[in-house]
Amino acid sequence: MAREVLVVSGMKPTNPNGNQGEGDRVSARHYNEAASKFASDDDKVDEAARDAATYVDAEPADAKQAERVAKRGPKGTRVSVDELVDMGRSVVDRVKPLVDRALARVKSKLNR
Repeated sequence: MAREVLVVSGMKPTNPNGNQGEGDRVSARHYNEAASKFASDDDKVDEAARDAATYVDAEPADAKQAERVAKRGPKGTRVSVDELVDMGRSVVDRVKPLVDRALARVKSKLNR
């Protein structure tokens, strides 16, 4: 929709390399190439496997916790509206005394 508005208004989009937002194709391609290169190098894979086995043997509890966290997947970044409102209130509550003091100073200087 935004691209259509820009075209209709005669403006050119500022991002000439296409979809580089949430669906960043260039970064995805770079990641895929690096992952394929790593996986195709047997020496690196074997070394990483040995390192992981050594770590599991040395720190079994920590490794088990790390595995549990990894199995849960990435944390969600979505915040509910209620959480946003609460965050906004906490910011206002922290800033309000500063604003009140500054306002009192300005009023006292104006009354002189």
